[in-house]
Amino acid sequence: MSDLPGKLWGSVKQYKVLFGGLLIAGLLLMAMLVYAGMWPPVYVVESASMQHSDDSSYLGVIDTGDLVIVRSSDGSDVRTYVECYSDGSRTFGDYGDVIVYERYGRSDLTPIIHRAMLRLEFNASSSSFDIPSLAGLPAGKWGNGDLEDGRWWNLTGVVEIYDVGYMSALLQVDLSSLISHYLERGLGHDGLITMGDHNVAFNGGQYVGIYDQSTAAICREPVRDEWIIGEAKAELPWLGLIKLWVNGDMPDSTPENSKTGLLVVLALVILVPLALDVAGFVLQRRGIDVWAGIRKRLRREK
Repeated sequence: MSDLPGKLWGSVKQYKVLFGGLLIAGLLLMAMLVYAGMWPPVYVVESASMQHSDDSSYLGVIDTGDLVIVRSSDGSDVRTYVECYSDGSRTFGDYGDVIVYERYGRSDLTPIIHRAMLRLEFNASSSSFDIPSLAGLPAGKWGNGDLEDGRWWNLTGVVEIYDVGYMSALLQVDLSSLISHYLERGLGHDGLITMGDHNVAFNGGQYVGIYDQSTAAICREPVRDEWIIGEAKAELPWLGLIKLWVNGDMPDSTPENSKTGLLVVLALVILVPLALDVAGFVLQRRGIDVWAGIRKRLRREK
């Protein structure tokens, strides 16, 4: 009879900390793949655009260096800030889903992880935008310039959403600029206006939201459903800092408490298996073999 099971058990016993770590990592990866339905199932946050502070990170908020678990989506089930405000549905500290999308649908550009704010529907017959979801938003929460109150159709000016995000910023979506962009390039698609929670500027005595579609540097066009990779569902805080540090891409804006949190996690990853190993050794010295049942089963199978 082959002594392979015995040799295998000997190797596992000798390097049980290593094998245990690899087993746990493999099981976690498989679970994330099944849940996400896509590869990769996690993305590293490389900027401070979703933070809720200039210098501190928080659990439940997407900060620089976090790993974000993403679930595959075709965009049809994405709910915006405007849609979620009325029912109080919050994700990562604010209303609306956080999405991962490819800028202009290009896979060669770094994906963006930002919040879906509102959905525009282009009205080609009048070269305007309709925003039906505004009908469900309280009247005091938004404005459409000098148009009649509550009008969400055939909009061509500036649409304002008040008191947005942790900075209570004013979001001003310049539809006239988008319409000019559309007409110049022969565009006509619907799409999402997106914004990072941290992307605000103090202007004219108040904080103003800087949405992605206000600049070509991010994504000048509203995000099409087919550009959406997935929806951010959970965070693994701080672990992405390892990649940023190895690649030399760690930004100066990285919160110091994120670095401290990573060191604590790494210490636990090392110390917990070591403590279990020491405990097993002590138990064996006292005649208690916690692995006896597993060895007995392997011998029966042999």
